[in-house]
Amino acid sequence: MKQTKKYTKACEIATLTHNNQESLYKQLNALGFFWDSKIQKWLRDDRLADEPTNLIRVRVWAATEKVEQAAACFIEACGEYDLKLQEKSEPYQCRPPKQAESRIYLTFTDNKEAE
Repeated sequence: MKQTKKYTKACEIATLTHNNQESLYKQLNALGFFWDSKIQKWLRDDRLADEPTNLIRVRVWAATEKVEQAAACFIEACGEYDLKLQEKSEPYQCRPPKQAESRIYLTFTDNKEAE
């Protein structure tokens, strides 16, 4: 396994059996820990979790000339799963060196939950 700072610090605070880094991170998350990349530390937050949102948010990222088509395909496919489109952003061009790519943000609600 790659000895990243995140992994090394995780091993310092947990002696959990794990097969790979992701399984260790999931176990730490389940115990209330999260990785703060700005300060390069695992922190613990014991507060109760907020209720989950009923929204489904998706970022569609593609070549600028394809992003609208990709978003339309995604919107159509989500309709088959009874998801209702609530909001669609305008395309946002990415910063250099990714300026030939753009992003569109989509927000859906689950029609089944609304009933």
